[in-house]
Amino acid sequence: MRYAFFNMAAPYKIPTPKLLYVHENLLPHVRHRFGIDSYEYQLATDFIAHIAAEKNVRMGTLEEQLGSLYLQFFPPPAAFDVTLGFGRKGEVLARLLNRRWGCFPNIHRLDITRYEQTDGSHVLKSKSDISIEEQIKKAVTSKSIAIVDDVLFTGFTAFSILNLLPRHACDCIHLFFTRGMEVTRKSLEEKGHRAAVGVCLKGKIEEDVSTISSMNLVSKGAIHTPTEGDISYAQRQEWVEAWFPARTKRILDLAHAITDLVKSFEPTSESEETIV
Repeated sequence: MRYAFFNMAAPYKIPTPKLLYVHENLLPHVRHRFGIDSYEYQLATDFIAHIAAEKNVRMGTLEEQLGSLYLQFFPPPAAFDVTLGFGRKGEVLARLLNRRWGCFPNIHRLDITRYEQTDGSHVLKSKSDISIEEQIKKAVTSKSIAIVDDVLFTGFTAFSILNLLPRHACDCIHLFFTRGMEVTRKSLEEKGHRAAVGVCLKGKIEEDVSTISSMNLVSKGAIHTPTEGDISYAQRQEWVEAWFPARTKRILDLAHAITDLVKSFEPTSESEETIV
């Protein structure tokens, strides 16, 4: 069976959601790299304070999301033959969950990322010289598969990978996300897969509810584009205007200042690797 998924093609005007869940992963990164007394940390703190002050925003943390996910499983899930972590974040989250549950003993990172195309649609690409199909072929040799990622939004990445899995070799596929959309979770379950989401957000995507991370607002590489290169969410001014209508200019100014100060948000140490 092959799956359809949401296609967010341009042009599209993002509405202001009634609830914007902002995953706050910027301050831990800046604190770890520059220290709590640094100018960079003061700037990032001001940035997060302005975001949190928007009346439609709810701030969230990884601890909250993992805690909500843990509560859904007692006893913990049975061990899976293989676990696919989507990118660095998915692999790190799988390792964190495995410390608690012990059900992901065999974790493989899929080096994948989403690229925007000129028409505004997206395509999933390998970040290495090994194709996505070959990465899956090497990793998936068993019947029981877990998939781990940080956010379930439209389901584009999840459905794209499910389309590539060797269906004859999969008796069980269970997906785990730390945060995401209830409507997309249900669409996965309608296709016969178990899908667990830590913080599950209900309502129509983007109109009622949406989710972003604070890091993606300032990190070049949050979006891969054919014409602009690697850019941050804040470089899409119309997005910031929709998400933070009351404080757009101040949030944009702070976002650009942080991006200029912190040239790269790629992890520089093993301890920083766990900031997702």
